[in-house]
Amino acid sequence: MRLTINLEPDLYALAVSLAKAEDCTISAAVNRLLRRSLPSESVGGASRSRNGRRNRLSVSRGRVAVTADEVRRIESEDDAR
Repeated sequence: MRLTINLEPDLYALAVSLAKAEDCTISAAVNRLLRRSLPSESVGGASRSRNGRRNRLSVSRGRVAVTADEVRRIESEDDAR
């Protein structure tokens, strides 16, 4: 469905940032943000998976983001063993 909406500047910037980070369109980013704000049962009556695909790779939408610093810390712990 095509619809024109006016976003506040900070929300537009958030949508643009998400679109760049997830390599998708702004429309797809807004859809994702809206879906995330809804309880999973309210979307079509079915539970939605938190996993997706990006660049043909599976992407988990976990609760905690893993940062580069976290990866370096875990790797240094493995090297110390």
